[in-house]
Amino acid sequence: MTETALFARWRHWLMAAALVLALPAWAGDNLFYGKDISDKGYGGDWRLTDHNGRKRTIADFRGRIVLIFFGYTHCPDFCPTTLVKMATVMKQLGPDAAKVQVLFVTIDPERDSEALLRNYVPVFDPSFLGLRGSDEETEKVTQDFKAHYQLMKYRGETLVDHTASGYLIDTKGKTRLLFSYTQTADQIAADVRTILAEG
Repeated sequence: MTETALFARWRHWLMAAALVLALPAWAGDNLFYGKDISDKGYGGDWRLTDHNGRKRTIADFRGRIVLIFFGYTHCPDFCPTTLVKMATVMKQLGPDAAKVQVLFVTIDPERDSEALLRNYVPVFDPSFLGLRGSDEETEKVTQDFKAHYQLMKYRGETLVDHTASGYLIDTKGKTRLLFSYTQTADQIAADVRTILAEG
């Protein structure tokens, strides 16, 4: 698939997903909409390179909420929809968006070069960062978050079956919440505000 075709697909998903994601949040009895995984040991001390060539660890984002998820730029559905959702979250947060960092970690580093991530991820929001690592680093970070991925061939294309969930890391670097793919931008924004209110 050419880069021009990829950009056309991204624009399509930006428009289509914007309609789907304009859904109201539901009211629940729990403190969070996401699943509380504070005591599950998700996360760890990972080290990856961002789309600007800078080495990154979770320590770089201390003092900010981190929303992190795994994907790849050739993804036909989950990834662009999730990126649109994250952009909607940032808009809903208003001034509090400055206290949040969205990280997109590729699980297809062979195809997702630094340049491709740099041209892809910020299209959804200029503040978003794409991260990539070696095969070993990718394996480690996915294991740290108990995520999975598997490359497969389908009709001549390489697809990656992968965890579509996202994670919220608090301002102290602790992974607190697991978000399912079906959760809305309203719900995620509400959970971000709840964590921020903790101080």
